[in-house]
Parts: sequence; C-alpha cells; structure tokens
Amino acid sequence: MTARLDIAATVGEAYRGAWNHLGEMVRLIWLPGALYFSLSVAGVFIDVEQNRALAVVINLATLFLWPIIAVAWHRFILMGDAPPGKFHFSFGRREARYLIVSVFLTLLFAPGVILSATPAFLPANMTASLLSFFGVLLLMVAIYFMVRLTLLLPAVSVGDPVNPRLVLERTRGNFWRLVAVFAAIVLPMFVILFLVGSLVGGNLVMNVAAVAVLSLVLILFAIVNIAVLSIAYRELIGPPGTQAPDSGDY
Repeated sequence: MTARLDIAATVGEAYRGAWNHLGEMVRLIWLPGALYFSLSVAGVFIDVEQNRALAVVINLATLFLWPIIAVAWHRFILMGDAPPGKFHFSFGRREARYLIVSVFLTLLFAPGVILSATPAFLPANMTASLLSFFGVLLLMVAIYFMVRLTLLLPAVSVGDPVNPRLVLERTRGNFWRLVAVFAAIVLPMFVILFLVGSLVGGNLVMNVAAVAVLSLVLILFAIVNIAVLSIAYRELIGPPGTQAPDSGDY
C-alpha cells in the first residue's frame, strides 16, 4: 500500500529544521549562495534588450550555481553530510545530474506551451481553439507529473538511482498532499516578501533594513523548500541507500 504523506508533520519538520540548522546550512553553501544571490539581484536591474549577452551569462551562472546549493542541502538533511572547511564550491557528477533532472522537469511543460502558443499565429477558428484547449490540458498534465517527479531531485543529490517509475509508484495518491506542502511554503513566503517589499522606497535606513530582512527570508524559505522535498523523499521513497537499481534507473 502506498504511504500517505503527513502534511502537518512534513511542513513542521521542514520549518523547525531550517531554523535550528540555519547557521550550518548557510556555512555549507555561503560562497555559491552569495554568488547566486548577488547575480539574481543584479539580473533584476539589467535591461535585457540592451545587455542580452550579460543577461545570458548571469542566467547561465545561476543555473549552474543552484545545483551546488541544492545538492549540499539535500545531502545534509538526508545524510547529515556536513564536510568541514570554510569553502565548499564544486560542480561534479551529482550536481550535473541534478541539473539534467531539473531541465527534464522543465521540459515536461514544452508540449503544452507550444500548443497553447500556436493559436496566436493562426486565424481564429475551430482548429486554433482546439489547439489552445489541448495545450492547456497538456500543461495541467505536466503540472501533475512535475509535482510528483520533483522527488527525483533528492534522489540524484544523495546518489540514489534515478527511477521515475518508482517515484511515480510511491507518490501515487499523494499529488494533492505534495501540492499542499509546497503551498504551505510558497504562500507565506510571498506574503512576507510583499509586506517587507512595501518598506522599500523610504529612507536609506528603511531600504537597508528591508533588503537585509528580504535576504534572510529568501535564504530561510530556500532551505525550507529543499527540506520539504527531502522529507517527502524520505517518507515516500525511503531513506538514502535503500533503493535497489533496476532497468528503470538512469
């Protein structure tokens, strides 16, 4: 029988763990984390039309920095892996696999996006309407599978087999539970960001204070987001190292 994810327990453990281990988790990724945050902020102020090359470089840099951060956090949460030292900055096989799986999850939306966008280039007729309808339908299907298959990300982080079939089997009946868990992380973050963001635009002290609070909020919720995935993986798929590889692994 497929396990059922305990929403309250998962969210509570994620928030408690993120708060209790905030210092250690920041220590593990402070260098790539600082670069990621700085580049993300810089990207907001860049005019893409006038600086296309710079915008592409920044996006590529953040694309490769995030797997370094996420893998380190997943391994700490699931395995207690906390290497000593002040600097931890490496992009190896695990990080590369994490990036590949992330791209795969994003590509799930490609068919729906293409079909949804196609009617904009066609005359307004029944064919365009059908394409738009099927495009939206495919986007909904993509969301359904993406939410469940996100548990592949903790798998690659800890070196477990990448087995989409197993993940889909173990997450059967847990789609709405996973959605509820993610919503419990995302919605409070948006509320806090909105409230703190409203302080920006005042005097210098208010702006500095707002940026400092926003930085702490973003770091905390990034950790909580990774923690939720790790806990859901542990509860639904199993602890690291317990999955035997089979023909469905990659």
